[in-house]
Amino acid sequence: MSPEVLRSLGWGLVSASAHAAVLGCLVLAIRSGLRRHLSPNWRLALGAVVLARLAWPWEFASAVSLFNVTASLMPPLNAWSVPIQAWSVILVIWIVGVAFRASLVLRDGFRVRRWVDRSGSVDPLGTRLWDEVLREGPRRLQRIPIRESSEVSGPCVVGLLRPCLLLPPGMAGQLSEPEIRLVLLHEAAHLRRWDTILNGLLEVVHAVHWFNPVVGRVLRRWREDREEACDLHALSSPLVDRVQYGRVLLKCLELAPSGPPAAAALGWRGDEANAPESLVHRFEAIARFRPGRRTWLAGGCTLLAVVLLGLTDSEPLPPRRVWLLRPGATLGLPPGWFGNRIA
Repeated sequence: MSPEVLRSLGWGLVSASAHAAVLGCLVLAIRSGLRRHLSPNWRLALGAVVLARLAWPWEFASAVSLFNVTASLMPPLNAWSVPIQAWSVILVIWIVGVAFRASLVLRDGFRVRRWVDRSGSVDPLGTRLWDEVLREGPRRLQRIPIRESSEVSGPCVVGLLRPCLLLPPGMAGQLSEPEIRLVLLHEAAHLRRWDTILNGLLEVVHAVHWFNPVVGRVLRRWREDREEACDLHALSSPLVDRVQYGRVLLKCLELAPSGPPAAAALGWRGDEANAPESLVHRFEAIARFRPGRRTWLAGGCTLLAVVLLGLTDSEPLPPRRVWLLRPGATLGLPPGWFGNRIA
């Protein structure tokens, strides 16, 4: 691999991840401060801006860019600031990390596939209620199977290309018919929102940027907001009472077996999925839920501000590939440009 390609790959990866980390810190702060004023969907949109920054192909200089501040605090760096030998070592370490992270994802995928293969049929009540819930949604969901597995501690949607709903054994005997329907409404919301596909994309992002703790934290918060969004989607259904919904959630937690919970199918690690802080936030969101509540003004203004701050670049903006040029190559640029910008 030529030195130019090594520098291009290394600098592109590091600079994109660094910009996303700065933007991620801002989004996490906004998410924490405005949590009560932003719906889960708006918080998910803020997280999507951070993910977009990782692969943002355009460069727009702006006086309001967040990176005007960071550029003034950091020393001038470019691809030539790091020796080519160091770039080789960095990329080898990165590839090893990506391979390790990908192996964990594949292992979980095979494990989930075994869950489905070993699962059994659900009782007629669960099948009937699942058919009724899916009938209210788009046609693409009406053939999603429902199965029973002793390897899951709670209801969960599994599978990337062929999704399936897995229930713990005996759930129909421990919950009433209205309670089971509430549980199924939540799981159907994951399917309606394409969460299985989105989770696959999140795993790819996490594998590529495994070294960035801020990106990992943004992804964890994304998954928390996704659960809240599905809760509110279920609560939006007619004749669903938020008090009853909260009680069903508590009951499902009580019915879960003790010990380390199984890895969840949507990418939740068991300890993260059942983290007390996440559950408290879910119950708070359920308690605050009001039908017809609108948060578009606060959410839209916040999202617009984050886009303007995070998807623009600092001024003045150099040519896109000028950091790859060797000293002395001017391409017709004004005299002294390299001395001021790169040296």
